[in-house]
Amino acid sequence: MASSKTTAQQSSGYQLTGFQQLLELTRPWILLTGFIVCALFQYWWIAVPLAFATGFAAFIQMHDAIHNSLGLSKKANSFVLSLSALLILKSGHCLKTTHLRHHGQCLSDNDPEGAPAKWTLRQVFMNGPYHILALRIASLKMAPSTRTKQLTETALTVLLLLGFILLYVTTGSIIGLVYWGVAFVLSSLMPLWASYIPHKLATKNPARLAGVKISRVWTPLISSFAFHHFHHTYPKIPTALLPRAARELPEPEDHDH
Repeated sequence: MASSKTTAQQSSGYQLTGFQQLLELTRPWILLTGFIVCALFQYWWIAVPLAFATGFAAFIQMHDAIHNSLGLSKKANSFVLSLSALLILKSGHCLKTTHLRHHGQCLSDNDPEGAPAKWTLRQVFMNGPYHILALRIASLKMAPSTRTKQLTETALTVLLLLGFILLYVTTGSIIGLVYWGVAFVLSSLMPLWASYIPHKLATKNPARLAGVKISRVWTPLISSFAFHHFHHTYPKIPTALLPRAARELPEPEDHDH
């Protein structure tokens, strides 16, 4: 595998343009607005899929913020990390801690994020809801320097849930609770779609190869799956630019990730 210095130099050529940066930063909020509007008009058959789309878009944005690949200042990047994670009711700095550990010690005994990749499929579904809580606890131990931010973000997620409940009690509106329900489902299944599948899917698997073709169209979520092994070698490349980078940069030699 190429050295860290070499991969950093190669990754530096893949920066978002102004328009791409705007698109990456606003996408989850545009989708959230669509969800709220459709929910207000009771178009739940559109609203619920939009809530899922919002969650996945927020995850991609949060992930790029974790790797500082959005082209933002340190302060702005930290703010986006916190805000995008709140869209999926998560602590951004908590997930940053465990994700960077995952990159540094991938699938080792010290990699709590990657643990689901070594579970059975039954364990992935059974342990999903508890795994996210376990990651929050682990991150507090691993990164005491950001403990205050992690606890603040965790408190905000609790306040959001209380706000959704209050909205229902006072107005009868289930919009907030539906969104929370979607976020809960995404969280419970995160060990499956963010860990188990990406690490179990061989680089030559037909499903992954199909994803490579689909990702040539605007599909950042598909790119995160199709080029997961590539991302481990070139983590500084924004998710949106992975398809182009995969065509231009050397294929990673180590496919274990």
